[in-house]
Amino acid sequence: KGITINDLKKLTVTSGDGLYKDTYETNRYIYRGTKPDNYIKLDNDIWRIISIESDNTLKVIKENSVANIIYDPGYASSIAGLTNENSVEGTRWSSNSNDYCYRDNSTYYNGCNVWGSKTTMLDANGNNITKMPKEIGNPTTYNLPEKEAYINTYLNESYYATLSEDFKNKITTHSFNVGLVVYTSEQALNTDISQEKAYTWKGKIGLANITDYVKASTDSSCTKAYDGEQSPYPCKNGNFMFDSGSGWTMSIRSSSVPVAVWASLAYGRLSPGYGSYGNNNVIPVIYLSSDIKLNGSGTSGDPYTIR
Repeated sequence: KGITINDLKKLTVTSGDGLYKDTYETNRYIYRGTKPDNYIKLDNDIWRIISIESDNTLKVIKENSVANIIYDPGYASSIAGLTNENSVEGTRWSSNSNDYCYRDNSTYYNGCNVWGSKTTMLDANGNNITKMPKEIGNPTTYNLPEKEAYINTYLNESYYATLSEDFKNKITTHSFNVGLVVYTSEQALNTDISQEKAYTWKGKIGLANITDYVKASTDSSCTKAYDGEQSPYPCKNGNFMFDSGSGWTMSIRSSSVPVAVWASLAYGRLSPGYGSYGNNNVIPVIYLSSDIKLNGSGTSGDPYTIR
């Protein structure tokens, strides 16, 4: 008859590697540890289950990167879509100070950190928004850009086009949290989470949140996003998500200059970096339907498969 989502929930643990009740978000379950039994095979690729969401969907992340690219083009990016290096054509740059992706003549433009556009960004209740603040604590809002982030377009057009029709049918359109997270030692994880949830984007393919990485660690010293930025980077310990290497996240760093995005780095640091400062791995995240049934045991040798 297969394994249901409710069957998975019965496999919770309270120590070591495995599935835990999420103590921060009601009716949510998360996988933690170095090698929990959360392997799932989709077509011929291995993915890892991050969580069972409160709506019973499975949030899963690909085990390996699908590209190594910038998050969004900046003034000196040399990629497809730009006519030449040191050009603003093809970027989301704006000379209008009322725009979210504004750059004045004295500021080097390092891409724009907002994930979506004025037609796809949503508030916490799923209502479309056309303006958004650049930083927490400043009520000023700015016009969102016309275009999606470069990495968003890559995942939902270029990468999506490479998937089989069977695989595409397994992906559930879902809300992703894309809010601003303050970079400070004074902020607890529950605040990091609420800030991520303040803005959303609904679609097929996204990235992990910075709080997903924090929660996946079993190191008691990893208690918030800021901890992972500080040496010796405890959030890398007891954390299956670092097996995937470095990668961009969907979590924006709150700042008056909207260029920084949280990322996980290969040596274990969680760091807000410029969206076009350098390439980073792109590790897709998707949601699977709540009514799926699974075969297998979830181990690396016997990963779950969808019946």
